[in-house]
Amino acid sequence: MLVSSIAFSEDSIVYSGNFIVIPIKPRKKMISLRLSEDDLTVIDKFVARHGTFSRTLILTKLVEAFAEGIRRAGYCVSSVKLVFTRGNSSEENEVSIVLDLNSGGKAPRYE
Repeated sequence: MLVSSIAFSEDSIVYSGNFIVIPIKPRKKMISLRLSEDDLTVIDKFVARHGTFSRTLILTKLVEAFAEGIRRAGYCVSSVKLVFTRGNSSEENEVSIVLDLNSGGKAPRYE
């Protein structure tokens, strides 16, 4: 049987003729993180308030963003700045944390 057209979609099953095409998601590796119980409780409370994503999803997205930042910076990164915004995006509603990657594991700096 010849299939005249096949459309690929990352999130859906595509029917074409008598074939069902199921896109394969890229393979992901599992890593473990060491978090204090207090940190995990904070993350769980945040996830429970929003209810639209899981703890695993939010941590995965943060790690993916970190990797993309490293990639775009040409793998030469000396610090990472996380900016958390409450409500609107005015500066008084922002909390910034800077991680100095050359500090040998010292505590982050809060701005």
